[in-house]
Amino acid sequence: MAKVKKRAAKKTGATRGKAKQSKKLRAVAPAAEPARRQPATAKAARPTRAPAAPPRNSARELAQRIVDLTVTHDDEGCFALYAPNVESIEPGQAPMVGIEAIKQKFAGWRAMAPQSTWRARTICVEGNTIVIEWTGDVTFATGKQATLNEVAVHEVEGGKIVRERFYYDRMAIQP
Repeated sequence: MAKVKKRAAKKTGATRGKAKQSKKLRAVAPAAEPARRQPATAKAARPTRAPAAPPRNSARELAQRIVDLTVTHDDEGCFALYAPNVESIEPGQAPMVGIEAIKQKFAGWRAMAPQSTWRARTICVEGNTIVIEWTGDVTFATGKQATLNEVAVHEVEGGKIVRERFYYDRMAIQP
């Protein structure tokens, strides 16, 4: 029997000293008791850790705020999202700079299109950039109705919109 153990030790690369030590340890160590099952109620009483909350993403929260305020036509709420030196670019127009320019732009839009319903189709947030794909059913002051597909790109710094660009077919808003 001892020869068999020595051969097994040689095959596995164990040395004689290690084989002797493990033999001695086996002889000294008491036999382990079989594991006991705990009743089901004991498991339920153990405190469980709540899953970790996802990290806060202020740009994602801002994106949702943009959507909520746009859908409800809350212009005053929208103005609070902009940095004082915001730059806004519309197709075919010179960039508008500053919160007062944004307020004028909103007033011009409300005069041109007094009724509109907006749906955010896609919202993408990457770093400090928010991209929202919009579909709007718009009724213009002339009575013309149109569906406007638009992509808005918002750049964010310090939790405020500092630059925005809009992309849409300008022919859709012509009288």
